Amino acid sequence: MKQIQLKVETKMINIVPTTKDFNFKKISELYYKTWQYAYVGIVPQALLDNLRIDIWHPETRWNNTLVALDDEKIVGVCSFGPARRKKYQEFGEIYTLYVLPEYQHQGIGQKLFTAALENLSKKFSDFYIIVLKKNLIAQAFYEMFGFEETLDQIADQTEYGIVHEVVFTRNDKKSTLD
Repeated sequence: MKQIQLKVETKMINIVPTTKDFNFKKISELYYKTWQYAYVGIVPQALLDNLRIDIWHPETRWNNTLVALDDEKIVGVCSFGPARRKKYQEFGEIYTLYVLPEYQHQGIGQKLFTAALENLSKKFSDFYIIVLKKNLIAQAFYEMFGFEETLDQIADQTEYGIVHEVVFTRNDKKSTLD
């Protein structure tokens, strides 16, 4: 994977792939912080109240993860790879896309997402992502990239309540990356 540079408010943000020896605890901390910010009112509050940094294991996808760096600080992350759901076994999947709240709306998520799709397009022509049903901001973001909502909905029962999700898909022929 190649490195991408993005200038943000006189800062240089680098999009780089992770390596096996990357500090994955920092990615888990980013997941935690962005969940606490982005998902209030979207997932059960008890779920957010009981999150712990150690529930995430981004090191398992070290070879399919891109991070956005502001100097040495991780400000965004996107992981991707082959489909995890049997129904979409011929698809590439975006597993995660998170940007720290103070770095959002600066093009970092778009750069991470675009780079992940470029990597996936080497092996797949169809893509999907699972999005929280109430996360309308994320849904609008993915629609900008040609993703469309499907009728495939998921209800994950957690010990803190049900989390409702919806699948968005895109065929590479509809690409807006050009």
